[in-house]
Amino acid sequence: MQEIEGAAVIIPGRLRALVVDDNTYARAICGASLKKLGVTDITEADNGAEAILALMTAPFDFMVMDWYMPDISGAGLMRVLRDIRFGAPSNTPVILMTGYASRDNVALARELGVNEVLVKPFTTTQLGIAVGRVLGQSQQAGGDDAVFL
Repeated sequence: MQEIEGAAVIIPGRLRALVVDDNTYARAICGASLKKLGVTDITEADNGAEAILALMTAPFDFMVMDWYMPDISGAGLMRVLRDIRFGAPSNTPVILMTGYASRDNVALARELGVNEVLVKPFTTTQLGIAVGRVLGQSQQAGGDDAVFL
């Protein structure tokens, strides 16, 4: 169990994470936060197309992705991921990280199967709680409507 800034989050053994964002800095910050939480097997993709290729290559325990990206947006990526014809595990948990958490964006994200929503910038604690929730391991209670601001 990792303790980050007072929030206990259980991160089981060796987790594989996919971080998808067209912003190099945002990917680096997210990756550094995941490492603080004990997640060391992190694959990065800078767009939706790269994410799809990564998902087809190997399974991931969860994915953290941006909503607005060139070529394939977060919405487009979710449509592919949640389509059982895709071939990759369609139940991969997804944490959306966005600077544009309008009510409509969050509603669409939830409708498309996003499990958790984080508003940029977020803390390592908030990311850890979201990871715990999507993996069903968090000691923090959370509802389906949770959005971390």
